[in-house]
Amino acid sequence: MSAARILNDLMALPPDERRAIARRVLEDPVPPEVEEAQYQEVLRRLRDIEEGKEELVDWEIVQAELNAKIARHGP
Repeated sequence: MSAARILNDLMALPPDERRAIARRVLEDPVPPEVEEAQYQEVLRRLRDIEEGKEELVDWEIVQAELNAKIARHGP
């Protein structure tokens, strides 16, 4: 089956089905070992927060600090 045929068949579908297919095609599959590493990193960060090794900062504060840095450095 050619790419042109697939595209033609795809365009004949209702928009919601096309969007669903597009999302699946564009998904970036993550290898299981990467998922596990990401999970372990989340657990490590949670432990650090719970043990007081890290401090949470409200988004409003972070945003204000970033905006100030951007303003100092110009466009």
